[in-house]
Amino acid sequence: MSPWDAVAKAAKATRRLNRAISGRRLSDEDLEEIADAVESLAARFDSGAPRDKLEDMLTRPHLAAIYAGQYTPLELEVGDEIEFDPFSIAGGEFHPASMGLSFFKESETSVVGKGTIDPMFAGPPERVHGGVQALVIDEVMGALNRMRGRQAYTAYLKVGYKGPAPLGVPVTFRAWVHNTEGRKITLMGAGDGPDGRFMEAEGLFIQREDQPEGSQPTP
Repeated sequence: MSPWDAVAKAAKATRRLNRAISGRRLSDEDLEEIADAVESLAARFDSGAPRDKLEDMLTRPHLAAIYAGQYTPLELEVGDEIEFDPFSIAGGEFHPASMGLSFFKESETSVVGKGTIDPMFAGPPERVHGGVQALVIDEVMGALNRMRGRQAYTAYLKVGYKGPAPLGVPVTFRAWVHNTEGRKITLMGAGDGPDGRFMEAEGLFIQREDQPEGSQPTP
């Protein structure tokens, strides 16, 4: 059993409970039972030693290499799944509120994110919250940078909403490279559902400057 198997199991169970509370009509008795059980568990465990996300990420070899400043593009075939950030809220299997999206290599310069967004992430009724859409496209763009071996941070993200983003049905988010100029990487993105496009985005990412001595230069 890997060191993260138990975390993944607990996170998965918590996501299932989250969805039951937010998406099912439960009796007051059922909700009281949930509250009592969760409060009891929280009282036992919320005084544990704090976890540090960077320390967590450094346990993953590819992420550790990225944070060490190495130029390490992922060796993937078109259609292969990308491990971007297993601790993230969009697609991380170790996050207790993750949306459960998956990221895939589309080409050397583009990535797609696929999944079904649960109604617990609604903004207006029957629509994905606009802020959630921005979060997702930011992570798809981050997965693209990660796939290409770049450690870059979001400097600017512009999102244009074209229509309602549907809940409970398969949706696809896509990001692709528009331009690279020195440490500046401009990416474009879009979100599509069964009824067509519901958002478009543009992001500017700034590549890390303080590369460790001896690290490989990034093309």
